Amino acid sequence: MLLQKAADLVGSTKPERALVLRAKPEWTGGDLTVRDRVVRVVPGVSQLGILDFLTNMAPDDYAIILTDRARSDLGNAVLSRAYKNDIQMPDEWQAIPRLFEAREVSRELRRLDWAATALLDHQPVGGWPKTAEVAVSDTFAVSSLLNSILGLDLSTELDSTVLMSTLGRGDVRSRWSSIDPGLRRHLIDWVEAGVGSPGALALTIAQKTEFVTPLAVSLVLDVLWPDDGSVADEHQAAARVRIERHTGQSPVPVETAKAAARIAKAIVLRAGADASNDVTVALKQAEALLADIGWPAGAERSAVLTQGYRARVRALAASLEGTGDVEEALTAIHRHRDAAVSTAPDMAVRLHRWLATDEPTTVDLADDIDLQTRDGAWVDAALGAIWSASDDPVVSSAYSALAQQVAARRTARDGHAADRLSQALSNGPAATLGESVIGIERILGDVVAPWRNGGVLLVVLDGLSSAIAASVAADVARIGLVEFVPDTTKRRFSAVSALPSLTNISRTSLFCGRITKGAGDDERKGLSTAFPGSQTFHKDGLRAPGGSALPPEVVEAITTDPQVTPVVGVVINAIDDAIHKNDVSDWEWSFDQLAPLRPLLDAAVNARRTVIITSDHGHVVERSSEALTAEGAEARWRPVGAPVAEGEVLVSGSRVVAPNGSAVLLWREDAHFGPRRAGYHGGASLAEITVPVLVFQPATALAAAAEGWVQAPPQTPGWWNDPVVAAPVVPAPKPKPRKKAAPIDESEGLFGFDEIAQAPAPSPTPDMVASLLASGPYASQRAMAGRRALPDEQVETFVRAIVDRGFRAHRDTVAAAVGTPVNNIGQVLAAVKRLLNVDGYDVLSLDHDGVTYKIDEALLRDQFGLGGR
Repeated sequence: MLLQKAADLVGSTKPERALVLRAKPEWTGGDLTVRDRVVRVVPGVSQLGILDFLTNMAPDDYAIILTDRARSDLGNAVLSRAYKNDIQMPDEWQAIPRLFEAREVSRELRRLDWAATALLDHQPVGGWPKTAEVAVSDTFAVSSLLNSILGLDLSTELDSTVLMSTLGRGDVRSRWSSIDPGLRRHLIDWVEAGVGSPGALALTIAQKTEFVTPLAVSLVLDVLWPDDGSVADEHQAAARVRIERHTGQSPVPVETAKAAARIAKAIVLRAGADASNDVTVALKQAEALLADIGWPAGAERSAVLTQGYRARVRALAASLEGTGDVEEALTAIHRHRDAAVSTAPDMAVRLHRWLATDEPTTVDLADDIDLQTRDGAWVDAALGAIWSASDDPVVSSAYSALAQQVAARRTARDGHAADRLSQALSNGPAATLGESVIGIERILGDVVAPWRNGGVLLVVLDGLSSAIAASVAADVARIGLVEFVPDTTKRRFSAVSALPSLTNISRTSLFCGRITKGAGDDERKGLSTAFPGSQTFHKDGLRAPGGSALPPEVVEAITTDPQVTPVVGVVINAIDDAIHKNDVSDWEWSFDQLAPLRPLLDAAVNARRTVIITSDHGHVVERSSEALTAEGAEARWRPVGAPVAEGEVLVSGSRVVAPNGSAVLLWREDAHFGPRRAGYHGGASLAEITVPVLVFQPATALAAAAEGWVQAPPQTPGWWNDPVVAAPVVPAPKPKPRKKAAPIDESEGLFGFDEIAQAPAPSPTPDMVASLLASGPYASQRAMAGRRALPDEQVETFVRAIVDRGFRAHRDTVAAAVGTPVNNIGQVLAAVKRLLNVDGYDVLSLDHDGVTYKIDEALLRDQFGLGGR
């Protein structure tokens, strides 16, 4: 205040150089400096003392005289020489406007009788911020004051979230605790009224303890007073009383507790996986605090605390073993902050759903291979995710039991397929190849050749299984490549490896277009013979110089005119190398493990080349398999000699590259010959002999799609995204075969194939959809839609896909049923909405999760006159 008075004095045009101020005549603060002028501050204890000081002042001196004498005591002798010829009264509010470069203070601010002193006492070094208003408001001034006290930027817009977050820092809590208790009380009251009760509670908690943060206490309040309104048990009720010593409020207002809890959860959820140390500390403190107040079990009810996640996963484990609803348990996990920590709970539920489905009927080996591609691959991927997913004995026990059930069903599939493999090979060369399952030697002719005119990048991931291929396909689709599939099946192509399923046999057969055995030079020669001008790069040819992702030779080959270099073949050994060296039982394969796949794909996108990703064979993962011994055996096969044992199959014929064209292959996945490794191949399990074939085009080159190929609808099986509806599985009619490109080798394959598709389960309300399409309101809606209306068949498929699954279905499930790419299903949704959403009512809508389509059954029945249930 004295600084402001001194500024008034120095800036005045009046001749007086001394200002007399009503105050106790005491001062220890020394002289003041204003505009490079020194202003002395002196006590004035009497008229004579003041007159003596005034008489001795130099002409350029300035002074403020503090006196408690009455005006009559000073007389005209003093007042006539004083600033404004009077004693100035100490009004702190007069100093406030200039602090904010305003003209006055607002009425609301002046009502805060403590604010002027606080603003003067806590003025920061750089001064208070300039207000844009004529009058300084209480919000602007007190917010600036609180920001200054807490060490925040003065322009920070205060709310309860900011206060709770900021008070998580120890230095901020120390600053807050160090100020005058009376001012703290005033500020808490102001925040309560102007910011919100959670912010006031945070400030109250912060002054109670230097160690426990307001965020931690608020997370405890979340489980003490949950939003669901559940009745507290005796332990919870007792804990509500004990928490009062941390909140400073007795009793804790329920609505304040709930509001603070919501803010605390929002802070933690917003922090995500990269939570700051303050948030991490608060989470641990909250669990410890619940134990301190005698209710450690409360942490298990939290949607953000680690113990809450653990409890929810344990509940899922119990449900998997038959003591609860599995889907509800998974939903509870998804509501927890740590839901993204592991994919294992989702995968476990998916396997549980899969076990609830009926085993599809297959009639030959081609069916078995196709089933592996569209179903078994996803099972294998999910099984890998739960294999070593938990260190909690309760959860790991449930996962182990689930894995055993899955393995038993998969083993039965492998056994049937092994028998059919042996039978198919015994038919000799007269057998014909199937539609979506071909021999590996036919990949160049049936898959690569149709795309060669626009240029092809053929990537062979050595050892790529159908399970890993499903993961790779999802990653590839995210970087600007669009998957294509045969238009007759709308499913991914599959191939069958040569036998035994070894690299030097199957990979050479792929590149040479015939069953043979060889090495890298044979593969280069084979591709260049099939497509003159083509180039092939193996491991050493992919070593890039420092600073580069790809060797210049590879980049040049990919960017060369397709008429000159129609096909660029690249062999990546990452998978095959890994299964010989690393434990891959629970690996989640991505671009990081498959270098240099990502830069290769980027180069292909830039060059607008079609990308075909395939393999030479799959593999099985080591999961406590039995070690067997046999004369001359390799990891998964042995020469003919000893009798064929359980889990083995004898194969003979032109596809078998072994002595005398015969070999004994292991088909059971839980056994191997020779030393234990991380993975094996060479056997006859579906995971080994199934060769995935993925075809992609850059999104910029879709107009150049090969004849007979269309953009792929989602390839995930129905149980992957949606709960299984208990209903019999009905096989779909067999599709007409498509016209195949001429193979490079004239020899014919050995596998007969007619596709058997697993149709969606019949509707649990089979007459509802039919009644809908036959109703008068539906006919009226179709008439209004005019040419924009979809065919009734497509509408029926779309609606039934949702109705069959309890009136809720994942977008991918619906897209797969309709047979359209997922990027087009939104247009179909809009078209069906025009037919079903009468008068703007949301009969059909997209759920808040952004991926679930739902139908309001009651509205559907009411709007279209379908009657009650």
